[in-house]
Amino acid sequence: LPWAQKFHVPTLSVPDTFQLAGGRGFLVGLKDIPVNIRLLCAFPACLLTSLFFMDQNISVRLVNNPDNKMKKGAAYNLDMIALGIITGVLSILGLPWMCGATVQSMNHVRALAESKLNEKTGQIEITEVTETRLTGFVIHAMLASTVLLLPLIKNIPIPVVSGVFLFLGRKLMTGNTFFRRISDAFAEKARLQGKNPIHLLGRKKMNIYTGVQVLCLMGLFGFKQIPAITIFFPAMIGVLMSIRAFVLPKFFSEEEFAALKDPTPT
Repeated sequence: LPWAQKFHVPTLSVPDTFQLAGGRGFLVGLKDIPVNIRLLCAFPACLLTSLFFMDQNISVRLVNNPDNKMKKGAAYNLDMIALGIITGVLSILGLPWMCGATVQSMNHVRALAESKLNEKTGQIEITEVTETRLTGFVIHAMLASTVLLLPLIKNIPIPVVSGVFLFLGRKLMTGNTFFRRISDAFAEKARLQGKNPIHLLGRKKMNIYTGVQVLCLMGLFGFKQIPAITIFFPAMIGVLMSIRAFVLPKFFSEEEFAALKDPTPT
């Protein structure tokens, strides 16, 4: 918009027409890539495979959390097969890969959920979720239709897009046990509910566990700020998994993990 250009607000970089990058063909010319380059690409491909596997599992496990009162059974293996096939096809076509989107998936569940206030705990709890594929198809059909609006989309300011993602992330924090424990660390013990982990572990031990999580989160954030090593991000997720699986059980019992809403998966 001419009147908004004086503010020098950055906008989305979008082409005027729908086309593949660089005007290339629909299929990737794999035979044109030297053999040594293909072999070198195998290493980052393994890292990306690990990232997709963990990201997909994290997303589906959060969606199928018992607190969400889902009725249909989980299909973790079937999801992985579908993800593998889709990733293979997209790789041949040179299109962006897909995997479970944690924030969007959780907000989708909450949008379809009916909830009420639990008078005993004072927390909003989900009572039922409308499980349907229709909303997913409609949402992605609307996303696909945006190719018809490319001239308009390029005028959307980047701060607006960032604000949408910030809103989605903040909305997902509601009811998150990690952030709830951070606030409970400064609350008077007598005012907390009987099921609060502070009553079982004590304030000191609960804060130690929360502090370890804060340090891990800060480590991940710092790691992501160094572009040269971000390709090893899946390895850092593996380090966090090792800490949870082998280090923390030496200091916390399974009963304490359950009280912290972090039971060991079975």
